[in-house]
Amino acid sequence: MRRLWIGLVEVLTEPNHDEGNTRAFTNVVAWADSEEGYATFVSEVLGGYGWTILGKEDVRLVSHGSDYCEEIGEMIERAQSFPEACIFGTLYYYPSRPA
Repeated sequence: MRRLWIGLVEVLTEPNHDEGNTRAFTNVVAWADSEEGYATFVSEVLGGYGWTILGKEDVRLVSHGSDYCEEIGEMIERAQSFPEACIFGTLYYYPSRPA
């Protein structure tokens, strides 16, 4: 049974406009039937942007009784009405300019 999952995903992207950094973290909400299915689906979707998944943390089922921050709450709300959703939030870049 497909359910909503959330996780913190580290990605390698094209350089951001401000600093030229390429590595970032983002929260991702997606439909899947397992944690492995979540990882595969998120990798496919973000790979479509030319991004590489470097790691995942705290992957878990969305808990509707939890008190998520506003951004994540809005991501979950949007995903609930779109059964093929893979929604990522703000990209938080960290110093990672290529040498």
